[in-house]
Amino acid sequence: MDRNSILGFVLIGIILVAWLYFQSKNTPPKPPETQKTEQQVNQDTVKKNIPQTNIDTSKKQVAIDTSKVTQPGLEKYGILFSKFETGEDKIIIIETDKYHAEFSTKGGAIIKFEVKGFVTWDKYPVQLLKLDKGGELNILFNSTEGKLINTKNLYFTSDYKPWDRVNLKGSNEFKVTYELPIDSSGAKITKTYTFKNDSYMFGMEVELQNSARFISNFEYQLAWENSLKLTEYRSDGEGSHAQAFSEMGDELEILDVTKKDEPLKSDLNGQTKWVSSRIKYFTVFLIPEDKKADGSYITGNYFELPSKGFEKDYSIALKMSIKNSRSEKSKINVYLGPVDYEILKSYDMDLQKTMRFSLDFLVRPIAQYAILPFFLFIHKFISNWGIVIIVFSIFMKLILTPFTRYQMKSMKKMGELQPKMAALKEKYKDEPQKQQQMLMKLYKDEKINPAGGCLPMLLQLPILYALFGVFNSTIEIRQAYFGLWIHDLSVPDVILQLPFKIPLFGIDYLSGLALLMGITMFIQQKMTVKDPKQMAMVYIMPIMLTFLFTTLPAGLNLYYFMFNLFSIIEQYFVQKKGKQKGEEEAVIEKQKQVLKFKGKKQ
Repeated sequence: MDRNSILGFVLIGIILVAWLYFQSKNTPPKPPETQKTEQQVNQDTVKKNIPQTNIDTSKKQVAIDTSKVTQPGLEKYGILFSKFETGEDKIIIIETDKYHAEFSTKGGAIIKFEVKGFVTWDKYPVQLLKLDKGGELNILFNSTEGKLINTKNLYFTSDYKPWDRVNLKGSNEFKVTYELPIDSSGAKITKTYTFKNDSYMFGMEVELQNSARFISNFEYQLAWENSLKLTEYRSDGEGSHAQAFSEMGDELEILDVTKKDEPLKSDLNGQTKWVSSRIKYFTVFLIPEDKKADGSYITGNYFELPSKGFEKDYSIALKMSIKNSRSEKSKINVYLGPVDYEILKSYDMDLQKTMRFSLDFLVRPIAQYAILPFFLFIHKFISNWGIVIIVFSIFMKLILTPFTRYQMKSMKKMGELQPKMAALKEKYKDEPQKQQQMLMKLYKDEKINPAGGCLPMLLQLPILYALFGVFNSTIEIRQAYFGLWIHDLSVPDVILQLPFKIPLFGIDYLSGLALLMGITMFIQQKMTVKDPKQMAMVYIMPIMLTFLFTTLPAGLNLYYFMFNLFSIIEQYFVQKKGKQKGEEEAVIEKQKQVLKFKGKKQ
């Protein structure tokens, strides 16, 4: 390569590594052995710091601060609702193949939800609700007495016995009904939940009878007031994926709070298909079934946690209008479970749009329509995700082989042209413009693209970006064991904890796969680069990328290591074949010279 080509290659590398560095800084070191888990520390901090969420329940858009409706007394709820401040707190347990859920008469709400088949980083069952925050799926509205009502702390009635347990199997269904009888005229609020086995989605029906007697503005909100509970070791890694969404028509509204002193609010009116909030691997959706909602209200707050961690807390709500004050019914489906591409896509409601990637416009098509379908298809036959990644690396190597061959030929020709290029540079050393023109003419005459050696790198960039997103946020890869020291392909494979941080990179551990990737990159560079002036790149780039890739998921490093390994094998045989061909041509040429000499002698 000439000077400009080398500069271009370096710039491409800088763009790649800088992006990867800023996307994956501060990846987890080895978990400290403490008696208190990080989730517990986070929970304690959140208890002290998270205020109640503001929910808007007026068409005139006066925000309801739920912290104001948590004080006891008549002043809070008025005559109509103060009688429901006390009651019997009865809990029912719903057990399915997918989850263990608990519902309470206090609020007629869901108070616990354990997702089966998943555990937290410290091996506890994944429980998605913040137990100290009270129940979810609450109804909020302005009462005819001018009070701001949140049913969260009001006691409903239901006919089940305390701690009843329902075990659903096969295609069985079960319903739980909660009632809040407001007065003797028949005015009441009814919440009915419908559960099906083998699904993370359950139904909810809200019925308001004689609502004009207790709701003042013909509108209420169905709210999920808190983000899901963190499940991973690093809260910052999980928090970076936490967002809230509202699907308005064909437009996806995305709320992503990034600063503690800049809370965000989204107050939208119009037909709404669903609202959602998510953490890294789990999500909740509120989806109107029989009619679209009339808008959405979302708030987001950012909270700092110990050890430079943070959490984003979102409140989401559907605005539901009341068309019939005598009897108004609304059906809502609630999805509470993993951010699983195949499951979300199967509902045919664009729920998979909430799977966001960096450089989404470029990466999403590659991840969603190529990488994920390929991975899921191969995984049907191969259970080990590490082997699936190796198969993918083989497939990508085959796809990119024509380009890598072109790269090798281009670099070989460039090497052969070095004497001519050096002569041109010497001849026109005082005329830079003329020198560049003559070099370009030389490339044209020799049919060489000076950037040809960078082509495979350029083609790999979007693939690496997409793989980073897939490995970093796809639940199928979460806690996926490969073998040896690689226990989780979604996080770095730490093999050595250092007693210090490496300057510039800020890491205090080493990744086994990143080291292997760096070694293969060095070997590949050594086999490719022959120009002594370029030898600095042979050492600098592999070292720099090794440290930067140390912070990335093990799955990505496994892919890059295997791809480099296959490239080395290919390059070895190509060079060997080229050497044999050169030797054969030399022998033939020598034989021609001998025959020519004999002919002259005769």
